[in-house]
Amino acid sequence: MKQNDPTPSVAEANAALLGALPFDDTADFDDADRGFLGTLADPVIRDADGTVVWDASAYDFVDGDAPTSVNPSLWRQSKLVAKHGLFEVVEGIYQARGLDLSVM
Repeated sequence: MKQNDPTPSVAEANAALLGALPFDDTADFDDADRGFLGTLADPVIRDADGTVVWDASAYDFVDGDAPTSVNPSLWRQSKLVAKHGLFEVVEGIYQARGLDLSVM
């Protein structure tokens, strides 16, 4: 898929937002990782017939810093919700995250 470069106004607006928000505060990433126990080696969910119904690896491109074409706050949020696997919320209570549409 061919992508166009962002217009100068979009790139400037995204750069301004990057400078205005506290992106060095990583507490939300620490919170999102808390209790992580593990995930599937192949995070593709299939139905009984083998048809793919959810593919968490489709979001693997959301890594590193946001491209100049993407709102950096949206990119950060996307990195947080792309985390998938089994988490222990509190002792004895577990949650599966990121392996269906419920995280959207």
